Amino acid sequence: MARAKSPPARRERRSPTAAATRKRTAIHHLKGAVAEDRIHLEYQPIVNARDSRVENVEALLRWRKPRAEKAIMTELLWSVERSPVIFKLENWILDRSFQAAAAWAKAGLSGVRVNVNLSAREFPRTDLVGRVTRRLAAAGLDPGAVGLEITETSSMQKFDAVAEQIEDLMDKGIELWLDDFGTGHSSLEWLSHLPLHGVKIPGTFVERLHEEKRCRAIVDRVIGLAHDLGLKVIAEGVERPEQRDFLADRGCDFFQGFLFHAALPAKKLPRILSP
Repeated sequence: MARAKSPPARRERRSPTAAATRKRTAIHHLKGAVAEDRIHLEYQPIVNARDSRVENVEALLRWRKPRAEKAIMTELLWSVERSPVIFKLENWILDRSFQAAAAWAKAGLSGVRVNVNLSAREFPRTDLVGRVTRRLAAAGLDPGAVGLEITETSSMQKFDAVAEQIEDLMDKGIELWLDDFGTGHSSLEWLSHLPLHGVKIPGTFVERLHEEKRCRAIVDRVIGLAHDLGLKVIAEGVERPEQRDFLADRGCDFFQGFLFHAALPAKKLPRILSP
């Protein structure tokens, strides 16, 4: 789905009753946001490290929310990830992002992929290939204009079923990226088995590059490992020149962050995407 970060680990220690209550509240708020048209997508450009040219944009979910909802929205998507309501939201995100990409292509802005973030936990339960291809056809969009960012999770089961769907999607020309690489428990297993296009270094690592020696070492090794496997690397959360310079020196392929572009509504993207 469009970006939703897991809350800190301390939240997972709440009682089952509290977790259930939080989930019911989150579902209530989500349904209200959808019904009242208080959700929308913005798109953050991802630039080539060599020339800062925009090659991808990531679809990010945004909320027009009343003040009373602020506390719940930070963990809303995480709370409802295993609820049936998430499929409706994911389909809405796929529809809107594909329609936006099709409009850009019709305006002559070709060569830019739109990336949508999905949780691989749900792959075995849904016909992801069918969901994506039907929406591509409805939007009149070429599969090569789409990328999917897959969030790996330690609780994901049926690895073979996930791998099969990813292979089918890549055979159609859709790029597959492993999102938030290094924050889960099975990343190396994913790299060794899945036919991915590349990995994304999370912003939590990038923001600590010049504060923690260990963080610099990890990012350095991740980039090297990915390249050894023939994979590309996107670094998220690049906000300062020194972060860009460190990553560029290590051969990072793409940058995403406020140093280059903020997320924008679909109608404002042509100003950035125009040759």
